Amino acid sequence: MVPVPDLVKSMDRHGIDRVALIARLSPPLELGSMAYKISMSVFKRVIHHEQSPLIGLIRKGYAASVNPTGRVSIMGKKYPIFPQPDNDLTVETCAERPDRFYGWAVVNPRGGADPVGEIERCLRIACMIGVKAHPYWHHYPVSRLTDAAALCESLKKPMLIHLGLGENGDFRLLPEKFPGLKVIYAHAGIPYPNSVCAYARERKNVYVDLSSSAFMNTRAADQALRRAGPDKCLFGSDGPYGHVRDRGFDFGFYQKMLMPLSLSGPELEKVMGGNLLRIIGG
Repeated sequence: MVPVPDLVKSMDRHGIDRVALIARLSPPLELGSMAYKISMSVFKRVIHHEQSPLIGLIRKGYAASVNPTGRVSIMGKKYPIFPQPDNDLTVETCAERPDRFYGWAVVNPRGGADPVGEIERCLRIACMIGVKAHPYWHHYPVSRLTDAAALCESLKKPMLIHLGLGENGDFRLLPEKFPGLKVIYAHAGIPYPNSVCAYARERKNVYVDLSSSAFMNTRAADQALRRAGPDKCLFGSDGPYGHVRDRGFDFGFYQKMLMPLSLSGPELEKVMGGNLLRIIGG
């Protein structure tokens, strides 16, 4: 979606030393329509307010947008979900520019590659920092990740997980089964952001990221920070999805989302990079 030199230009423009890359799980999504923006505005308002009378309906819509056979539907348009994302491209890019990029290795228990083997293969590269799993789009219960989690715990590598619903969204299982494993829940832990953020504050090994314009805004980030605390929240973009123009990507959009928040200098430093460096031992 965006050539590597253009990513680096945006990083330089916004004072970002490094970003962590993840292999794409789908073709580029069309997210710019007015109808999409309105629907996602409603989604974000409700999903981060778990006492809303609309929360059940919103969660049903969240679950229904993904077909178990491997497609995601956005505003009526269907996109294939790649069962085995291309980790090799992430590894190659990170190896070429280890001064600017970290990488996550994507695993899928329902994909073509054995998750344990994929972790062992990809994480031999020093700049590959951990494992990304997507029980929501790849449609499997979190319990299918136990072998991968055990290996990550032994390697002292974190897992970044995008939760689904029900058993696909069991956010307590891995942190409690593997207390030495650091787990980061994407997008403040949607579809259970309030519960996950409160859980992150309680559990030493649980964190959340604040990424994605589809799931987060300034208000949602503020709620996540209040519930989880600045020691447990990580800046992220989920880009280039959502903010690509002329094959360029603007990291500044996501930085501006956090600027209105009343974080002290040390707290902002933690959120913008310090917490991640602590998690990966950097």
